[in-house]
Amino acid sequence: MCPLVIDSHTHLFPPRARERPSSISEEELAFHLMFADGKQRMVTPEEMLGEMDECGVDAAVLCPFPWFTLEQCAENNDYLMETARSHPARFLPFAVTNPRFGREAIREARRCLEAGAKGIGELHAQPQGFDPLDEEIMQPLAGLAAEYGVPLLIHVNEPVGHIYPGKGPVTPEVIFRVVKRHPEVKFILPHWGGGLPFYELMPEVAEACADVYYDSAASPFLYRPQIYRLAAAAAGSHKILFATDYPLLPYPRTLADARAGLEGHPSAEEIMGGNAARLFRVPHD
Repeated sequence: MCPLVIDSHTHLFPPRARERPSSISEEELAFHLMFADGKQRMVTPEEMLGEMDECGVDAAVLCPFPWFTLEQCAENNDYLMETARSHPARFLPFAVTNPRFGREAIREARRCLEAGAKGIGELHAQPQGFDPLDEEIMQPLAGLAAEYGVPLLIHVNEPVGHIYPGKGPVTPEVIFRVVKRHPEVKFILPHWGGGLPFYELMPEVAEACADVYYDSAASPFLYRPQIYRLAAAAAGSHKILFATDYPLLPYPRTLADARAGLEGHPSAEEIMGGNAARLFRVPHD
């Protein structure tokens, strides 16, 4: 039997956003910045499944876009949960909300968790206009994630290197403060947590980050393949999740990058799928 491969970070857009991006509210500035020119790829569930089958990806976490308005959050959430119900063995839906909207935001997240969402996110502080260090905003959402025992996925960026669309101000220093305030929550920090795994070489950081996972979304855009081995050595291989940010990057590229970085590594199978299976309670042999 081939080792399990789970992609822990992908995006699917609802039909209206995918087919008629100009119909999306002008309040969604980040969406229009990234997708209005038509150069960024969006796919249907059928197209995604075909590429997963072709490349040997068993299952994928479906993340909504970090929408600003709760109306767009709900539209994307409903679409992902419907898609996952149609393909329960292949898709694991997350739900997004915008915590700046207080009780209404929590109500939307709870609605989705009750309907079977496996986590909350991807949250992105800059386009959604909230401060993750504002406890009045973050405490209710963190409490909800802890109540349902699901992970909270928050966009994090490296503080150095090149500029690109979506690079924001939530760096390892910022997210570490958030993590320390909420030890009851499992966090997933995408894009290698902006480099936070390497600070886990400091004992106090490792202790505070005991329930933090790092995904490799968009890794070929940012790092050489060695990042897989180095991050696993610094933070522990059990905390690393293979992820792509699909369809931003095609599966052949991201899989080749991960396998080059993990060639001969004793925890390669865990990083490529086993860790995610445990975290998301995916049945597997």
